[in-house]
Amino acid sequence: MKFLFKSTVLLLPLAFIAMFYILLTEEDAYPGTDYKTFDVPKFQLENLENTKLIDNDEIKGSFILNVWASWCITCRVEHPFLMNLKNQGIKIIGLNYKDERSDAIQWLDKYGNPYEITVHDLKGSLALDLGVTGAPETFLVSNGKVVAHYQGEVNDAIWSNVFLPIIKEKGMF
Repeated sequence: MKFLFKSTVLLLPLAFIAMFYILLTEEDAYPGTDYKTFDVPKFQLENLENTKLIDNDEIKGSFILNVWASWCITCRVEHPFLMNLKNQGIKIIGLNYKDERSDAIQWLDKYGNPYEITVHDLKGSLALDLGVTGAPETFLVSNGKVVAHYQGEVNDAIWSNVFLPIIKEKGMF
């Protein structure tokens, strides 16, 4: 019985150390990133300006889908980077998440609009179908399929380490 107890006391911490070493040194892992591929859910929502309905047929090809809201502090931090991506010719679709239309429009007027199209998801239905847990979250979409998903602020490090390798591999943009 003593041997079993001593073995457990010794092996249990070693198992935890080995597990954390493997998780922390895995090259493909980046906290907040999901590389599962899935179809963009079917949807039909109004654009932010309330001038027409947007659906899957409206947004084709390769693009970044950015979930944001005017009430989201981290979205404000992320915003200049998105403006920079727009200036580089990256197609960005905005998904305005659980936000009042007038607040979102005022926010874009104040800080600039990096989005080619902005979908207004007041109830969060599309966001829920995508698996969004909050804002900001960003999806890399290629021909109707999500190929990467990042929870949190997209910045230069995230762009370079999460999205850019996939964009280069798939020849997107």
